[in-house]
Amino acid sequence: MIVFGEFILFFCLFLSFVYFVIQRRKFSRIRVGHSFLTAGLGLVSLTALIDLLVIGPNHLLPIVIMGETVIEFWRVYGYLPGLIAIAIGISLFLPAIVQLNEEVGSQKATQRKLLAQTQDLQLAKMRAEKAEKVLVEALESISDAFIIFDVDDRVVAFNSQYKALFSSVEDILKPGVSFEELIRHQALKSDYFADLEEAESWIQQRLDEHKNPSDPKEQLFDGGRIYRLSEFSTVSGGTVAIRTDITELRERENALQQLNERFEEAQSVARIGNWIHDFDGKIYDWSSETSRIMGYKPGYVKIGEKAYKDRIHPDDYERMKSVVNWAIENREDYQVEYRMIQPGDDIIYVREIGRIQCDGAGKPVLIGGTIQDISQEHQAEVELIAAKLRAEEGTKAKSMFLANMSHELRTPLNAIIGFAEVISQEIFGPVENAKYKEYCGNILSSGQHLLSLINDILDFSRLEAGENDLNEESVSVTNIIGWTFAMLQAKARERSISLEILGETEFTFIGDERKMKQVLINLVNNAIKFTQKGGQVKVYVKDQSEHFVSICVEDNGKGIGESEIDNVMRPFARTSYSVSSSIEGTGLGLPLSKSIVELHDGELKIESEENKGTIVEICLPRKRFRDELKLEELA
Repeated sequence: MIVFGEFILFFCLFLSFVYFVIQRRKFSRIRVGHSFLTAGLGLVSLTALIDLLVIGPNHLLPIVIMGETVIEFWRVYGYLPGLIAIAIGISLFLPAIVQLNEEVGSQKATQRKLLAQTQDLQLAKMRAEKAEKVLVEALESISDAFIIFDVDDRVVAFNSQYKALFSSVEDILKPGVSFEELIRHQALKSDYFADLEEAESWIQQRLDEHKNPSDPKEQLFDGGRIYRLSEFSTVSGGTVAIRTDITELRERENALQQLNERFEEAQSVARIGNWIHDFDGKIYDWSSETSRIMGYKPGYVKIGEKAYKDRIHPDDYERMKSVVNWAIENREDYQVEYRMIQPGDDIIYVREIGRIQCDGAGKPVLIGGTIQDISQEHQAEVELIAAKLRAEEGTKAKSMFLANMSHELRTPLNAIIGFAEVISQEIFGPVENAKYKEYCGNILSSGQHLLSLINDILDFSRLEAGENDLNEESVSVTNIIGWTFAMLQAKARERSISLEILGETEFTFIGDERKMKQVLINLVNNAIKFTQKGGQVKVYVKDQSEHFVSICVEDNGKGIGESEIDNVMRPFARTSYSVSSSIEGTGLGLPLSKSIVELHDGELKIESEENKGTIVEICLPRKRFRDELKLEELA
């Protein structure tokens, strides 16, 4: 049992010795300590082996070392060298172990830092990936074609719009491709260039423009699309290129240009210019036509208050200025006409229309408007006034002539009518020859008709000359209708035409009774003339309107065509039927009646349909249908 224990001791010591011999490279940093420890383990292992083999009573070999003194000495000093070497080796190992512990601790701290850095790097990577994704989405969301190159002029990123725009380089377009490769590939696939020399010239020009970005430039692509190319240098030395589709912008600009040209042309034709200025002197502008109106050559005058004031006629400046100041004070639009003096002392007349623009606080900040050359209009107005004066003088002369002529005509005509009445009534004895009596009747009717025409002409000339005084009094509608029927009953009976008064006519109004009788006589007489034998003429009052009371004359006669209604209201105008049927008349009855009704603040309306009849409506304002005691109030 003791031998086994000594063997185990030897075996363990020997294995330790072998381990340290094998692992000597791992202990290179403490080679001295390792050597002592290895040597010590070797000596102790050798001592244990000698002890097992030849020392003591339990030795294994036949050779034995006997004697107590020798055995004691061996057991005291046999193991001592090895133990000393082991002790020295351990003493050398301990600082290394301490240093190793420190290094392990340092390594763990370093590992923790590396782990933290790794986590930070992962977070940074995630953020970078997220940022890259957002950037890609942002690039894809914009409508512009976008591409970015690095400092070596190689593609970093681009969006699908760029790829779609440059489909000719789609097969090589990817990150890492150089700008020169792209444009050379593009030039190779293009049929735009006449030869290789022209293509190379374009390539070199684009390379120079790309490396030295300047102002944006426009490029024309297939399909007529226009793109604005903007290139920028990045901080890192790369280049960003953005192409914006400006086709619609250019189309709008062209349309606006055409509109401005038409506007300028319209202003030139109408001789109207526009202008605007503020009250701080920062804005002062007017159109080219405004310059031409003032006598300046467009583009050759400094637009401003001085150039404007220099053209205003001195005698008109204060008046014009006062109108403008009033408009500014009252925040109102204004219109003023004045004279301008052009080069060569030519005087023109202008009309200025202005509008004041205020800020949110109501303070005037801008004034703008138009200026129009109205010289021709002014000249036409002067000529019109002169013509009006001449016409008024002619009308007055005509009225005086008609008045004199009517007097001269009526004097012998009254005598003729009087003598014809005496003869036809056989006051001084019978007329034995029936033919003479018939001729006398014709003379009487013709004279009365001629006198009626002369009276109509005279009345119309008076109204035309402005002699429109009304002899206003209380007038009974029933009375003037009855008087009219009494005057025309015989004529109606001759044509077998019935005259009827319908409904309530007991109305009283304030007016000129003689003139209203004349109106009703004209209207009923016309109804009789244009109604066939056996027809009807009805007179009635219509009291249905809030503002008017109407006296209506209705017949079932020939009627008036719609196209002729306005015509018959003009002096001396007659319907085609009256002319073709030789119906007597001057064409003054309706115009005269219309003028008289309008003197009463009323209106004369006609509703008619051919072959069905006519309704003429005398609309008198309700305010005239009052008690006769209020006559003074109406006046």
